[in-house]
Amino acid sequence: MESNARVAHIFAALMQGQTIDAETLTAEYSISLRTLQRDLADIRAALADECAQPPVLQEGPPRHWCLMSDNRQDSIALAISHIVTGSRAFDQGELAEALAYIEQPLSPTSRTALHADLRLARHGFSPLTGAKPLLALLQTVNTAIAQRLKLTFSYRSSRSNLIQTSEIHHAQPVAVFFERFYFYVAMFADEHHGYWLYRLDRIDEILGDTKGEKLDYATRFSLQDHWRQTYFIDFGEPTVIHFEYEGFVTTALDAFPTSKVVATNADGSVVIEAYARIEGALLWLLGQGPRVKVLDPPLLVKRIKTMLTAMQAKYQ
Repeated sequence: MESNARVAHIFAALMQGQTIDAETLTAEYSISLRTLQRDLADIRAALADECAQPPVLQEGPPRHWCLMSDNRQDSIALAISHIVTGSRAFDQGELAEALAYIEQPLSPTSRTALHADLRLARHGFSPLTGAKPLLALLQTVNTAIAQRLKLTFSYRSSRSNLIQTSEIHHAQPVAVFFERFYFYVAMFADEHHGYWLYRLDRIDEILGDTKGEKLDYATRFSLQDHWRQTYFIDFGEPTVIHFEYEGFVTTALDAFPTSKVVATNADGSVVIEAYARIEGALLWLLGQGPRVKVLDPPLLVKRIKTMLTAMQAKYQ
């Protein structure tokens, strides 16, 4: 057998998870041990060239070899796979694509272990209602950002009376990010006369594109500010709020980035100061039930009292 074909056969055996040994291979291919070692050196070089994190051609018992991933690489692949599965952002087909991509650098043995570790997560996977393929659309939007293109697209609004109706929008995308189940696209939108957040899965179709503008960096959408000010809903003006909290403190601090404990009460509860958009903050605050008491601003206190009174009336 010619050298290239022999190396390909040996490499295929390794990728299938087999352990190769010198005695068998030198006899099968009628080659010397030195020739086999040169073949293995070629395989190591190919792995280093083609893989960002190549599996290691590891020697076991005397003159036995197999492909092995390092433990950290396996752990990273496992962690990312759980994040992708738990996000529920993809349909079944694209989830399988994403997981297959993540496992590519792993050795066959590590891939088998990863499949076993993900068995429960894959079995329990529940895609979002109406989940649809997003990868091609995600790439289109990213290309538009890189090339400063303005897009014309049909979009299904989140407003209840329009949820089944698509509207035509004209906007220039500037940032894509993922947040709580969904991909979002920040765009400078004609219809909203400024920056607006669109959910990627609600874009039905890209109808065309034109050359966009070089937007002023000082007035561009700030993802950092968005994450600091928003919890679930990006509506309302950013406002400083103070509330007493009786639950696990880090739960509240994680919900409002840049928040801080400003006082500790005698009963063990704390007073937290947060900077957030009111509509989004309301969802979290109401969801905490009696563990939370909002102190200010007065407008937010009044709104919560009104909402709680209306809720109570439904149970009279």
